[in-house]
Formats: sequence, structure tokens, C-alpha cells
Amino acid sequence: MLGRYEGPAGVLVRGLKFANRRSPVRALGAALAGASRRNGELPDVVTWIPSTVERRNRRGIEHAALLARATGRELGVPVRRLLLRAPGPPQSTRSLRQRRRGPTLRPRQFTPGASVVVDDVVTTGTSLSTAAAALRAAGAFRVSAVVVAATTAGNGTRSRSSPRR
Repeated sequence: MLGRYEGPAGVLVRGLKFANRRSPVRALGAALAGASRRNGELPDVVTWIPSTVERRNRRGIEHAALLARATGRELGVPVRRLLLRAPGPPQSTRSLRQRRRGPTLRPRQFTPGASVVVDDVVTTGTSLSTAAAALRAAGAFRVSAVVVAATTAGNGTRSRSSPRR
């Protein structure tokens, strides 16, 4: 995690997600690559947790993919879309109980190895756990995660002043 959602890291994430401000993507990719290096060995591949189709279409961007590509470039490893997301509401519109069930993710075919999952914000950690479980089920022997920001509410919800994902 690079920072708190309620601080400067959150400002960067919200700018990317809601205002299509891409200027910090390269620097965020470098910082996420540094965090990945500190996590351990170099991964074989970098991937991301996909948005819902509706959100991706509405925003015209898969912001987590941009972050993953920048991270992969910095690490010098391939970036692949290894996860597919089933239709359904985004995590941010769900109750805490529903969030803890996580999104429905399934892995695409890939050569087993070590993976790094990139995400923009971690609230409950369920999306990252779900992604790691799907990748492990498909043969990944090591999965680590790097995120730009984490919420601090402590109960899996953002503070009222924070916009929803």
C-alpha cells in the first residue's frame, strides 16, 4: 500500500478513476513496482482486478489495467489480463456483508507462475483475496498484491466524505 485513501494517495486514485487524470500513472507504476520488489521475488506476470463492464464502459478506461501496465513496465515483466469478472454490482455499491463475499472472479488460461495483482483501493481486502484464490486455483504458486491506497474506516466502508468507487 502506498498510502491512505483519505490522504494524497486517495486524491490520485480519485483523479484517475473519476476525472481521467492519467499524469500520475507512470509514477504510481514505479512506486507499485518498488512495493512489489519489497514483497519478495520478481513475479512472472502482473495482472489487475477488472472493473465491472458497466463501469469500464461508462468511464471509458480500465484504470487498474493502466496501473498494472505501468507496474509491469517498471518491473520488466509481462502484463496480462488473467481475471474475468462476472456481471454484477460493483463492490462500492454493496453492503459490508455483500462486500465480504467479494466479486465473482474466474481466471483465464495462463502458464502457472508467480503473479502480482495490482489494485487501486483496498477496503475490506475481499477483492484481493478473491483474485488470489482464483489465480491459485488456476496454478499460480505465489500471488502477491500491491495497491495505491487503503481506507482507514476499519469496518470495510469509506468515510462519508470519500466518493464511492
